[in-house]
Amino acid sequence: MKPASISALHEDWPALSALLDDALALPPDERDAWLAGLDDRPGLPSISAQHRETLRVLLATQAEIETGDFLAALPPLPPEPPPHAGAAPGAIVGPYRLITQIGQGGMASVWLAERADGLMKRQVALKLPAVAWGEAFATRLAREREILASLTHEHIARLYDAGVDAQGRPYLAMEVIAGVPIDVFCRERSLPLAERIDLLLQVMAAVAHAHARLVVHRDLKPSNILVSADAKVSLLDFGIAKLLEGELTEETALTRAAGHALTPDYASPEQIRGEPLGTASDVYSLAVVAYELLAGARPYRLKRASAAELAQAIAEAEPPLASEMAADKALKRQLRGDLDAILNNALKKRPDERYVTMDAFAQDLQRWRDGKPVQARPDGLAYRVAKFVGRYRLQVVAGSLVVAALAAGATVALWQAREARLEADRARTEAATAKAVRGFIESIFLTNTANQDDPQRARATTARELLDRGAERIQRELASQPDAQFELCGLMYEMYVHMGLNERAAVIARRRLALATRVYGPDDPRTLGVSVGLAKALLEMNQRDEARSLLEGAGARAAVRPDADELRMTIAGALAFLYFNTDPPQALVQARLAAELARGKPPTQETVNAQQMLGDTANITGHLQEAEAAFTEAQAQIARQPEAAQGGLPLILASLGEVQDKLGRVDSAGATLARARALAERAGDPYSLHIASYRLASYQRRNGLLREALSTAAADDAWGRTAGPDFGTLPVSMAAQHARVLVDYGDPAHALAVIDSVRAKLPEVPPSLQGPMLAVRAEALVALGRAAEADADLQRATELVSGAVAASSDVVDTVRIARRRYWQATGRAAEALDDLRQGAAAAPGVTPTALAATRRQAEEARLLWAAGRADEAQAIAAGVLTTLQTLPERHFAWQAEAEAAEVLGRALLAAGNAAGAAPHLAQAVSLRDAQEDPQKSPALAAALLARAACHRAMGDAAAATADTARASRIQAAASSR
Repeated sequence: MKPASISALHEDWPALSALLDDALALPPDERDAWLAGLDDRPGLPSISAQHRETLRVLLATQAEIETGDFLAALPPLPPEPPPHAGAAPGAIVGPYRLITQIGQGGMASVWLAERADGLMKRQVALKLPAVAWGEAFATRLAREREILASLTHEHIARLYDAGVDAQGRPYLAMEVIAGVPIDVFCRERSLPLAERIDLLLQVMAAVAHAHARLVVHRDLKPSNILVSADAKVSLLDFGIAKLLEGELTEETALTRAAGHALTPDYASPEQIRGEPLGTASDVYSLAVVAYELLAGARPYRLKRASAAELAQAIAEAEPPLASEMAADKALKRQLRGDLDAILNNALKKRPDERYVTMDAFAQDLQRWRDGKPVQARPDGLAYRVAKFVGRYRLQVVAGSLVVAALAAGATVALWQAREARLEADRARTEAATAKAVRGFIESIFLTNTANQDDPQRARATTARELLDRGAERIQRELASQPDAQFELCGLMYEMYVHMGLNERAAVIARRRLALATRVYGPDDPRTLGVSVGLAKALLEMNQRDEARSLLEGAGARAAVRPDADELRMTIAGALAFLYFNTDPPQALVQARLAAELARGKPPTQETVNAQQMLGDTANITGHLQEAEAAFTEAQAQIARQPEAAQGGLPLILASLGEVQDKLGRVDSAGATLARARALAERAGDPYSLHIASYRLASYQRRNGLLREALSTAAADDAWGRTAGPDFGTLPVSMAAQHARVLVDYGDPAHALAVIDSVRAKLPEVPPSLQGPMLAVRAEALVALGRAAEADADLQRATELVSGAVAASSDVVDTVRIARRRYWQATGRAAEALDDLRQGAAAAPGVTPTALAATRRQAEEARLLWAAGRADEAQAIAAGVLTTLQTLPERHFAWQAEAEAAEVLGRALLAAGNAAGAAPHLAQAVSLRDAQEDPQKSPALAAALLARAACHRAMGDAAAATADTARASRIQAAASSR
């Protein structure tokens, strides 16, 4: 048998390299015996004869190096390209330029890189193959891309991009994490035990997130867990992670090609044995990490740490208790008991004997942190009493003086024993349910894939298809386990919501509601909670009547329960969302109730939601200070408990940015909104991303950043056209926003086309959205010189938003602005002026910001000029221009500046002062030319005609002709679409 050539070894080299390491650790005279006995290794796969011969040749070469004159002649260089061919600082890989290498693994290197094509200025961690980039590695990298794209969690490094470069080399561009491995972080800072456990809990939250999305990491180790300077954990390297629906056989084409990619020190027994893997494998690996962090040593001590001996120990030897391995006496005392039991439970050899989920593992560590009984310990009375005394030492000391005087002490002990038995029964039921849930989830993906030898085929099944498959099996296969059915339906519901599939979420919620009503009864908190969840899904799909019925029914039942404050809080928050677009004052009442019920409670998703809803409703009803305080409190809750947000921070920041803008802090608002959008993009949630983007476009439009606003709004509108019904009225709102930006930018014909393309959907949206859409349509018609056609739209828009409960102040203002434009165009400028002044008087006690006041004064000057009151118009316009000279936000007020400059120029020209008018009219043209559509803007055309009149008055006929000709071209182009 001839040995394999070196050029043919790249596919099997990971496995051969590990064996070679074992052999080289032995004395030379023992290597032949080791090679002969390779087939007898317990629990490990045998090797081929060709591989054995290859190892023999490599060992013989090593012997020559150790004993002969190896350097007498240099060996010939191999004809193959060296490792990292083309990978060097400055090299181009796809659209990226390599800066410096920041990591090296067995099959890949990681480089700090930056975009070389100028699309964005963001550094990334670029992952490249280390030795060869053949089909096997490309398959693995493609798998990592798919896995990372499905995981969106604050403690999981984010995937930005993936592709193949000009050399056929695949790459992944990931978030750059500034941190150190978790063991280094703990060691360098000498962290106490409790803080080390806090870091582990962050890791567990990330792994549990992956498990909930059917992904097993398979390579959990300290070097894949980085911690930043502010103690935030980031989980890296899903390079050998696998989806639970595929690769569950002992070996597949992928594992044969790429070798058994794992880190032996942290591998589970089933990994070592080459058995199918599930979530329990990650539980074991993270337990090894936890053991090392808490005890200061790994669970297996070997005389000679060869990979073969380590593998045998992991597969067979029982690890010592962590307290026995700790070097410090104080640490031994802390580990002894509960923590020993927790780690021992997670390190069981058999997967079914470990914690059933990563969440269960984390919950036990959290119980230890809180001083509560842990599930890993025997649930005896003495143990529970000891934990009670530990948590309430002062109260117990005081209480013992009273108990000593009571003759009925035995009754107390019997009661405690009964409670302990009941809690133990509950714990066993919960454990059985959790085990059934895990087993069912994993069984979904074993079906028809257990003998799958083609990874490509395994990957063809989408997450949506897998969820649908599982949802159809729950009732049929778990008919005798209603608790497991209930939990699984809840998990399916959450996953559908996370994927934006609200219609499927509603189907699952209906099924779960029927189950809960039958098993737990209609008044049970679990049943009421499901009712609220279904109502929320229906609200997202704009099915408001059924949602209201469910919420009101749940609210009536919860009102008579003394233990239902949290449920009442959730219902009030959902009702605030229900009334948000139709009855803002009533929405504010409900939001204030939810926030009051949330006050003083530990941070959770629902308490954060309550503060967020109060902020949103206070915002639209004009209570800006209250809104800012609510959003600030929501952020503070997330800072105290990051898991409470579940991706909600981008929405909170988007709303806060809008409020900051209204309060006049324009620069802060822009930074907040940009951060909101970046966080939403990183999270990968389309709903959060496009809400944040919608708010950003609104901010850009309000502050005259029209080109940026047009880019943002056009992209959102394009997305909305394909978004489907799961996003409710958001796609229609995107179209309305796009049209409004186009009107301001000076392309009214395009704006009219956008609005008319979604006009058929108007009956499906609430009045607070219908009114502004019709108002924008009317503005577009007025700008096109078709004011007579705008009358019907404006009348209907006014009806829709009339009255205090019909719409927010923002919505009313949108309609009133369009109506004033219409009145001015139809010779009723005096009515428009009265409306503007009435609007200012209708908000007593509200002091507008300097920027808002300047904008209102510029509009007042324009309407005064249109009403024939030139002297007043001139005075106010001059005042606006003077104020703007010292206004810090002047660059956000260019529209007001252009409007005031044009009014002042027209007034001076009418008074016969053409020389004085000229610079102001030039200023108006210059501002509009730079910021609006230079080819179509009607406002620019009007400014050009005013400047042409000034040129004629000054005797410059050529300049007048040029301005007039350009204005005519713009007017023709504006109406040509």
